[in-house]
Amino acid sequence: MRCVVTVVTLALVGALIGGCAGASDSEVTPTVSRDALQKDVADKLSVAGEPARTVVCESDLVGEVGRTAYCDVAAGSGNGFQPIVTVTGTDDGAIQYDLTPALSREQLEAAVARLVAEKSYERVDSVSCGTGLTGRVGVSAECDVVAAGVQARRVVEVTDVSGLTMNFSLRTS
Repeated sequence: MRCVVTVVTLALVGALIGGCAGASDSEVTPTVSRDALQKDVADKLSVAGEPARTVVCESDLVGEVGRTAYCDVAAGSGNGFQPIVTVTGTDDGAIQYDLTPALSREQLEAAVARLVAEKSYERVDSVSCGTGLTGRVGVSAECDVVAAGVQARRVVEVTDVSGLTMNFSLRTS
């Protein structure tokens, strides 16, 4: 079975001003608070025409190239996803970052259950995935699916990524 799921359609690249009080710029690494990051991600989704119902980031974003933060997004379309925020640079206290599409383990399980039910018309009893899924072509995850009382291992593989749109195939292993 080959299925394509669009997580969200937009390309996001951001820049936030980091707050650092009480020390010179050369002594402190800029950091964006969790609340400011949540607001910025929500604003960017809204501007792109995909307003989020909620955005919850796990932590502050530290302004060191390569550092990451994760945000859980409940999109207006009812889909949830977990973009990975990665710092790409800093400039005078502003932190530049990219967002990579991703699904947490729980979000992937829900997506697989929905796809199996839609494509096979079978009752899905349970789905258990070992990991989430990061939006990079070729990345895969395995999920055990029990549908109509029959268990099968399914492999989910990312086939295309554009902005925060992640398409993947779902096949029986």
